[in-house]
Amino acid sequence: MNDREKIAWLYRRAGFGLGPGQLDQLETKGVSSVLDELLDPDRYGVAAPADPWEGIDFGTYDPKMGRRYFAQTIGSWLRTMATTPRPLHEWMRWFWHGHFVSTLPTVKRPELMVNQLRLFAQLGLGDFRTLLRAVTIDPAMLVYLDGAKSRKGAVNENYGRELLELFTLGIGNYTEADVRAGAEALTGWVVGPSGGSRLVPGLHENTAQSYLGRSGVNSLDSVMDAVVAQDACPAFIATKLCKAILGPDVDRGLVTRLAGEFKAGGLQIKPLLRAVLEAGLDGASTPLVMAPVPWFTSAIRNVGAEVERVLAATGADLVPAGQVPLNAPNVAGWPGGKNWLTSSATIARFNMASSIADLAPPAGPVRSLAGAGDLRELADALGHPAGFGDATRTALEGVRGSGPTSVLTIALASPELVLA
Repeated sequence: MNDREKIAWLYRRAGFGLGPGQLDQLETKGVSSVLDELLDPDRYGVAAPADPWEGIDFGTYDPKMGRRYFAQTIGSWLRTMATTPRPLHEWMRWFWHGHFVSTLPTVKRPELMVNQLRLFAQLGLGDFRTLLRAVTIDPAMLVYLDGAKSRKGAVNENYGRELLELFTLGIGNYTEADVRAGAEALTGWVVGPSGGSRLVPGLHENTAQSYLGRSGVNSLDSVMDAVVAQDACPAFIATKLCKAILGPDVDRGLVTRLAGEFKAGGLQIKPLLRAVLEAGLDGASTPLVMAPVPWFTSAIRNVGAEVERVLAATGADLVPAGQVPLNAPNVAGWPGGKNWLTSSATIARFNMASSIADLAPPAGPVRSLAGAGDLRELADALGHPAGFGDATRTALEGVRGSGPTSVLTIALASPELVLA
């Protein structure tokens, strides 16, 4: 990759795309400076975006208003993804949302889900233990995985199991006895009417447990200490982040090296993220099918469309595409990969591409390039400076007579923009 391609790669893999003309501006800064600014926007004076849910008064949750609350919560986040000046930070919030899964239909209280997303934004680039601890007693998570129902004499193992299997260690790195012991030690946390969480001593099982090879575990902090001390923990998190950015076929040796650095650095997330991105810039990137939400928000950015109009016209197509924020199919999150290439998902993505293309500004550079048939410059403007492949160029030439909307639709739905 040349420098222009590297910058575009950063924004495709760990951001939400590039707006018209943005790549030209970024190229003058150089790849190193662009990466630094993405990781540390405060130091570069990049304005912090407004909280996506600022001004939304959820009040006392009323199930009759659930549909409206859900639309507000999800729509506000999509709007921020498509417009934020700090795309890497927002992408990390999205990453953690797909890792520490909770869902709005199960939690039912939008304000709890919003506060969980705010937690990801606040802690998602810091210390992993701190993030894990906060997630463990987060009200939305306590509701979603039944932690709020787990108490002395009536232990619920749901969170205790997913903590180990899906959030930190992976299958094969713990026993059923560990699941039970961790669940016992995490009993007694409840969610109050105001939405906060607290430990009720009378509901907590205080008996010391043997957990992950440690004795005396009987509290939230002792569970956290035992989990993050396992060698499997840094390896599990490094693997998850590497696959999300570098692709599912990332080199195992690279992941092992980065996991070792992550452990040696005290499980600090930002240095791990930097190392993963630097590896990608050095050629470690492998093919990756873009999930519907990042693709959707990137397409909006690419063409410079008005977010509100796009959401009104086509946001519902995320349902048949297979991915709606705050509504993963289960605690394991979205399956990803080839699941995004099913016939129904492909049709939904094409429909979204058509709507976004139709809403591209008439006088904007992307529509002008589509109308002129300048396919090299069109690919570049859409954040893919390497250009379209032969099959896509043939398809684009075939619809030129139908006008710029048709050309732009095919371009947005092309393999070059779907396979990041």
